[in-house]
Amino acid sequence: MPAKKRKKKYPVVIEIRDSHEVDGEVTSSEVMCDGMLMELDDGCSWQLDYTEQSEGLKGSHAALRVQDRLVSLSRQGACPLEITLEQGVRHSCYYNTPAGMMHMGVFARSVESNLTPAGGRIKLAYTLDFYADMMSSNQMEIQVQLLA
Repeated sequence: MPAKKRKKKYPVVIEIRDSHEVDGEVTSSEVMCDGMLMELDDGCSWQLDYTEQSEGLKGSHAALRVQDRLVSLSRQGACPLEITLEQGVRHSCYYNTPAGMMHMGVFARSVESNLTPAGGRIKLAYTLDFYADMMSSNQMEIQVQLLA
């Protein structure tokens, strides 16, 4: 029986910049935190684990999995979330908010990633809809840098 390949883990600094356009009004934010970048068993997928630092989500654990043009985010804690962003595909997701559970659609216009053991970048452009009515147009850039 072959030995199980171990995940390679790298401590990183994560900078998340995002912007959201709703009804012509753009809001943006920038957050930095420490995390772990893991190379997954298949050698071409990555997982980024970190603790949320943004307002309202502080202390929630997030796991971001990246493979080619597909990104999935799982968040535990305040406002749990399971979301899939796949370039050119609309997915449904449920977002648990303080006001209750919301069913949303997410369409990824663009998913780019160039992660390596030294870090890299993830760029996402996507829309969110609520019962097929456009809610927001979003852009997110996640910069990952290996800790020295």
